[in-house]
Amino acid sequence: MDIMVEGKGTRYYRPDQVVISLNFYTKTKSYETALEEGTRDVQVFIEKVLEQMQFSKEDLKTKNFRVYEEIRYDHEKKKEIKYGFVYTQGATLKVDYDINIVADFMDRVSKLKNPPKYTIEFNVKNEQESINEVMAEAYNKAKEKAEAIAKSAGKTLKECVKVDFRPFEERVYSRTTLGSGVFGAEMSNFNIKAEKMSTQDIVTKIFTPEDIEISETLYCLWVAE
Repeated sequence: MDIMVEGKGTRYYRPDQVVISLNFYTKTKSYETALEEGTRDVQVFIEKVLEQMQFSKEDLKTKNFRVYEEIRYDHEKKKEIKYGFVYTQGATLKVDYDINIVADFMDRVSKLKNPPKYTIEFNVKNEQESINEVMAEAYNKAKEKAEAIAKSAGKTLKECVKVDFRPFEERVYSRTTLGSGVFGAEMSNFNIKAEKMSTQDIVTKIFTPEDIEISETLYCLWVAE
């Protein structure tokens, strides 16, 4: 007798890693000044944020870099319009989770002349270990179902002969995020006098990230006799 069952494992983990995605943006009238000012903004970020927080420039991992002329087509005038030269650089910074570190980072970035846009997400450092725990839970639940079915049929469960599973997609992040634009816009919703509290004070007092949910579903084929 073949028994096909589904087992789902779900666990919640407290975040222990912060993943900060940054986007540096500078726009000027020439290629040379865009490159000069753009790289200077990154250097200022390294000196006034990273190094002041005891990180190094090696901790900032560049994902992409581009200097280009921004040209848009004007449909009314039926011609291309040049809007200057743009410097963009995307980078990622990963640090151990600590609400004080998050708050300090946001506070320092807010004081820069041309701060990068950023998004803060929360993760678990040892993703594979957490995933393995969830998969084991899913397998055990599938086995419990198969044993119940076999017992109801007056048979004994022998072995699992096939397992199929869905790959982990983007399910290892907490749904809690902080963005440089979004957070600034929403601060006005809180009954807090900004002149009496710094960004760091506000973040540490009101912000608690949601636990990270990791789930997996396994499909198991068991043989019972």
